Amino acid sequence: MNQSRMDQAGGEDGRDRLRELDETLDRLRADLPSPPTDATDFADSGQYLAAREELEGQIELLESERERLREQLGIS
Repeated sequence: MNQSRMDQAGGEDGRDRLRELDETLDRLRADLPSPPTDATDFADSGQYLAAREELEGQIELLESERERLREQLGIS
């Protein structure tokens, strides 16, 4: 395969991955739990914080991957 075809294929794969990342980020952000509005016990508060921190960590990793991919594709 010549270089231009390899670049084109890589670019298409990269753009597909970028779309997947954007969709996943949108879904994860929508899944972020809201802070409890009522009085909760410590177990409920701990579960809320753990779930939120896990999702925020996943979002952070995916955002980093998205930025690297955008740089590789020359998208600002």
